[in-house]
Amino acid sequence: MTMSTSPRPIRAGLIEDDPVMRAYLKALLSRQEELESVDAWESAEAFFADRRHQGLGWLLVDLELPGDSGIDVIRRMRAEQPETACIVLTASSNPENVFQAIRAGASGYLVKEARAELLLQNLQDAVKDGMTFSPSVARLVVDAFLKAEAAAPTEPQVSSLEKLTEREREVLQQVQQLGNAKDVAASLGLSHETVRVHLKKIYQKLHVGSKTAAVALLAKSRNG
Repeated sequence: MTMSTSPRPIRAGLIEDDPVMRAYLKALLSRQEELESVDAWESAEAFFADRRHQGLGWLLVDLELPGDSGIDVIRRMRAEQPETACIVLTASSNPENVFQAIRAGASGYLVKEARAELLLQNLQDAVKDGMTFSPSVARLVVDAFLKAEAAAPTEPQVSSLEKLTEREREVLQQVQQLGNAKDVAASLGLSHETVRVHLKKIYQKLHVGSKTAAVALLAKSRNG
């Protein structure tokens, strides 16, 4: 039986200690039709003490928090609720912070921008795909990927495609053709959320941080 292709509403959350920024972000996110609800917390401790932290589609988290840090939150969420996409929103684009967050399991990294329209576009990307990077951060990630690729033999990376299940490979092939997670969901008769979960597992198995890198690896395997 074919599953419904209508995307299920996503529950989102954010952890931000600045009350003004917290209210601002919640107002921006609440405008997104794809979001069923948006809950906000001022600290990691308050977040985990609240039962609403369970079952989120994705979580926006600042790195610098009172008490446990945003990195601590991401690590715990990856261990306990790996289906939740954790996206960093912070003032720092320091490479060390970026890669520490990605290694911890972050699905995206946004630098706080003064321009509301750019921040809103980044958040819309997060809602649609569960992954988003600020342009400056995306350049860091791509540069690091290219340097690692140049330094390491290609074959072990390509052979990691063998770790994918048949369904994961099918999803990746559709991503290569269609690009957008929503279109992939419609093409395969899956929910948007199911495609997002498949993509997250694909990234982990291939040790990549973006659709672009995963698709590039698939293309390389076909070109021999």
